[in-house]
Amino acid sequence: MSSFYPLIGAIKMVTFLPFRGFTPPIGSDITQRISPPYDVITEQEKRRLQSLPGNIARITLGAKDGNYKAAREELDEWIENGMLVQSSKECFYLYRQTFVLEGKERTRTGIMGRLLIEPYEQGNILPHEETFSKVKADRLNLLEATEAHLESIFGIYEDMDRTIAAALQKNSRELFRFKDDHGVTHSFLELKDEKTIALVITMLKQKKMLIADGHHRYETSMRYSQEHPKDEKKRYVVATLVASDDAGLVVEPTHRILSLPNVSTEQLLSFAAKDFGLWEMKDLDEMMRALKNSKRVALGLAVPDGRLFVAEHLGKTDQNPLWKVDAYICEKVLLQKTLKDLMGEDASIEYDHEARSVLEKMKTGKYSFAVILSPPDLDLIWKVAKEGKKMPKKSTFFYPKIWSGFVIYRMT
Repeated sequence: MSSFYPLIGAIKMVTFLPFRGFTPPIGSDITQRISPPYDVITEQEKRRLQSLPGNIARITLGAKDGNYKAAREELDEWIENGMLVQSSKECFYLYRQTFVLEGKERTRTGIMGRLLIEPYEQGNILPHEETFSKVKADRLNLLEATEAHLESIFGIYEDMDRTIAAALQKNSRELFRFKDDHGVTHSFLELKDEKTIALVITMLKQKKMLIADGHHRYETSMRYSQEHPKDEKKRYVVATLVASDDAGLVVEPTHRILSLPNVSTEQLLSFAAKDFGLWEMKDLDEMMRALKNSKRVALGLAVPDGRLFVAEHLGKTDQNPLWKVDAYICEKVLLQKTLKDLMGEDASIEYDHEARSVLEKMKTGKYSFAVILSPPDLDLIWKVAKEGKKMPKKSTFFYPKIWSGFVIYRMT
């Protein structure tokens, strides 16, 4: 079949192509069909979403005893009865999210298409975090049953071409728009203009891509594609790519909340002082300013009695860029070295990306301490990834999350 799109030559970086996606029909009540990504949905929210006929959570979280056969059957029914319709031609999709952060309105724009899956070793697609194997097993079960990519990974490439940005704005058509309970406005558009599509393909052939969110889904898709080496459609995964200079690109930290049974606050602080200089802060704002201005890598510590500390790492480091990552210092130094003798088998850890929410949880008295981290630096994330290294699990939180259900890439 002939194509207007440029051929993918031997010298390339990212291979990113349009596809004929399945979307709800235009005019559908999109609020009934979409959901946040599977990994942030609470059990209560899951029940609510799955009570809605046609909601994507019925498929993405539709396992019965780990089996997604019934979810596949329901997905097929949606397509057969017109609840999902396929685009008449291959297209890219634009996904804009407008939100207010610290009193300022921002808009993040992503281009959604199908990304050629490549091993990390090729150096074109860069991970930046470790992953959990249990999560990947569940996502593989979903892929094998549905033969469809139902959710998008989130990637970042370096710098958008302004001419292409203007063409995207001019030639795209909005399909859906809604505002979620957190005040984020989601606008989903399609781009069918062949010349603009060709410009995007050519631009990204010269870029590398950093996986911002969706490492589990990418690695699961890689395994799935390797298990089906002769099926061209299964060599791709749906990805939403955002330029590193996008004004709406926000990276937040993921804080740690720990429970160490039978460990007192004074024990904790005494052990922490072995490798960290501790300074007590009067409130959260002072602590966040001190973390930002520290010349050393520093962590925020919150303890049950309400006290807050800045803990500056005092140990020796080398040229490894991970030594500049506070989440790495937290995991490798504070938890695995400094507090090693206090971290019994019954120790547990939770995650939260909002510092004030963390402090509210500390007031309950259920936890031993919390580690407050600083917003990750995007340039440092790129540096770590380009050197082939990985930050600890849940080092970053890219806000807002990419919702699911706007479009599906079917591989059959």
